[in-house]
Amino acid sequence: MRIAAALLLVALTALPVRADDPPQVEHQPVPCAIAGKALTLCATVSDDSAVAKSRLYFRRSGEDFYSFVDMEFAGLSYCGTIPGIREGKGNAIEYYIQAVDDQYQPQRTSTYQMNIQPEGVCEFPPIQKDAAKAASIRVYATNKKQGKKLDDAFILSGVSFVPVLSK
Repeated sequence: MRIAAALLLVALTALPVRADDPPQVEHQPVPCAIAGKALTLCATVSDDSAVAKSRLYFRRSGEDFYSFVDMEFAGLSYCGTIPGIREGKGNAIEYYIQAVDDQYQPQRTSTYQMNIQPEGVCEFPPIQKDAAKAASIRVYATNKKQGKKLDDAFILSGVSFVPVLSK
């Protein structure tokens, strides 16, 4: 019996290790943002092999479709910048973060809601302080019905919008 168990243990340890777990996405939800300011949200994304892509999906609360920005690796985490909401055009932004590993396995966070508040009320707003990044945001549509531009509730200056191509 001991010899059979030992042989089984040797056989199991000789099996190749497969990188088949989806990526892990850790994010501390941001409860509020300030109207008129571009926002940067970050998440820690890790994988047993390699992270291929990380994206930040967002929409004005109540809208039908999400748009997304690609997140860039910033040393310890992946970060993405989205346009701010215009003053008086929305009271919240819904968002989630999704990552895909090099084996095409996706993982996403829950959907979170950031309430839009006046400056001074939101204690730790996720404001993008780099003016160059805030002025060069590339947003991608997720549905043809979104048309050729981002929802007018968002600040559009410095934003390039990539619509879904018709086939």
